[in-house]
Amino acid sequence: MTQIPLGLIGLFIGVPLLLIEIWLVFMINIYTEKAESHLPTSQFVANNISMWSHAGFIGKTMRNGYLTLVLAMPDICSRRGILEIAEARQFPRQLKLILFISWGLAYIFFAAMMVMGSYIHYFQ
Repeated sequence: MTQIPLGLIGLFIGVPLLLIEIWLVFMINIYTEKAESHLPTSQFVANNISMWSHAGFIGKTMRNGYLTLVLAMPDICSRRGILEIAEARQFPRQLKLILFISWGLAYIFFAAMMVMGSYIHYFQ
């Protein structure tokens, strides 16, 4: 395969990835505290805040990512005592979609870029 199609594929993956990363920076700054406020009695959220609050933006990113991961698996997390299932079910659906779609798209495009990079490295 020539370099031009590989470059175009990289462009079609890289540009959306860059836009998603810009959106993630905005989303993390705006929605982290809002999402945590919907889980007021959760010990998980309190522990996350105390552990990551001193780390600035990276800490806020970790808090947002962990919260999204816990909301993605509420049954498993409730069995382990991390999250109360009633709070997870009352969590606003629109906010949950924003978290899931943002992190999911970032993961998909990052994985696609890694696969393309591996392909280029392997065949050159």
